[in-house]
Amino acid sequence: MFAAAVAVALGCCGGAAPAHATTEMAFRAYSGASPSAHQAHFESLRSRGYRPITVSVSAGPKYAAVWVKSGGSAWISRSGLSEGSFKARFDEYLAQGYQPISVSATGPAGRATFAALWEKRSERFFSRMGLTGAQFAAQNRKAHADGYVPVSIDMYGTPSDPRYVAVWRKSGGGGWYYSYGKSFAGHKSFFNERTAEGYRPTAVAVGPGGTRFAAVYRKDGVRPWHHYIDTSASAYQRRFDSLAARGLRPVQVNIEDGVYASVWTR
Repeated sequence: MFAAAVAVALGCCGGAAPAHATTEMAFRAYSGASPSAHQAHFESLRSRGYRPITVSVSAGPKYAAVWVKSGGSAWISRSGLSEGSFKARFDEYLAQGYQPISVSATGPAGRATFAALWEKRSERFFSRMGLTGAQFAAQNRKAHADGYVPVSIDMYGTPSDPRYVAVWRKSGGGGWYYSYGKSFAGHKSFFNERTAEGYRPTAVAVGPGGTRFAAVYRKDGVRPWHHYIDTSASAYQRRFDSLAARGLRPVQVNIEDGVYASVWTR
């Protein structure tokens, strides 16, 4: 397993069960990878039957990803894309029946670097990029009204001009909430309110500067789960080792400016 790290505990919910002997081999994760290291991990893991489920690109660029050993539909992974290249690949893959499942970006609007994963899927979905906070909120209100739920979110841009990129998919039911542009304290407060109502975070994004956060919460009955925000690599690594030993794995990792947000399930 690979992981560079980070720490400020936010919280968790659900009980953990004893680790299973196969858990260590069920997934691989890494972070802080240079483009060449990211490519090397890609080639090695793909050849060994792993597939990526989440990707994050941060300033550098540096990459983080989680891979699982499982079957599934055809998939495509691309990184180091300019905004223009991302749009072109998006249209190209859509025409071939692929939909984005994880999209991440870093850098100022108009000059950002993108990384994304696509899978062959048939559900209805839509995606937007370059959204201001107000536009992101408007898209979420419309998505909720139309029966869609955000499945991938990220923040990029600059601290004074944060932007959002997201993917929404037709929902199978169940309520959801979102938050955006919140300080750590604001994120923690909203987290406490939603989890007290039975919701859990399914996606968390760290904004440019590492001081603002966005998140999606769903009431889907998944347990156990954990969510942490860490502010040092060593602390994240300790958390990673502890949770993996208890049979959990990260299902979403997002990093920017040395701040890590992760969501874990079994």
